[in-house]
Amino acid sequence: MLASLHMTPAHAPPLDRPLHRAIVARLRSGFPAIVLFAVFVAGCAGWGTSRLDAQKAALERPLASLADSGDVEAMRVIADIEVLRAQGMLSDSLANSLTALPGREFMAFDEKGVRARVGRGLDIGVLLEYASAEPVLLKELAITPEQAAELRRLVLDNMAAAAEMATSFQGRKGEAPN
Repeated sequence: MLASLHMTPAHAPPLDRPLHRAIVARLRSGFPAIVLFAVFVAGCAGWGTSRLDAQKAALERPLASLADSGDVEAMRVIADIEVLRAQGMLSDSLANSLTALPGREFMAFDEKGVRARVGRGLDIGVLLEYASAEPVLLKELAITPEQAAELRRLVLDNMAAAAEMATSFQGRKGEAPN
C-alpha cells in the first residue's frame, strides 16, 4: 500500500499538456517576480501611513497619556499646568481636567509638519508668563490686587478670556492701573 502512495515518474501527470506548458513558461519568464513587485509597490503606496499622519492621530489621545508615552512637548505643557497649579492660578480639579483633554486642544501641526502650541496651549503659556510678571506688575502699581484676583477667578471660568486679560495687564508695565 505504501508503494502505491509513492508516485513514480511513470505515474506523474504528463507535463506536455498545453496548460502545463503555459504555467511552466510563465514561471520561467519572471512573471511571479513582476507580480510580487507590483503588489509590494501598491502596498507601500496605500497601506502605510506617513509619520506626520501618525503624529496627528496621536494628538487625539489625552495630554497626560501623550506625556506618559514620552512626548516632550506634552510634558512641557503638563509642566506649565503644574506650575500654574502651584502658583494658585489653577485649581487641582481644573489642572486634572486639562490633562485629560486631547492633545489637539494644546498642540497642532502646520502644513510643514512643525508642531506648535494652539488654543489652550497658547493660553497656558500666556498665563505662565503673567504669573511670573504678576509680582512686578503689583509692585509697580500697573495692576491692583483686585484686578489680579479677578484674573485668577476668570482663569477658572474662561481661560481664553483670562489669557487676553493677562496680555493686556502685561502691556501696562510702568503705567498706573485703570
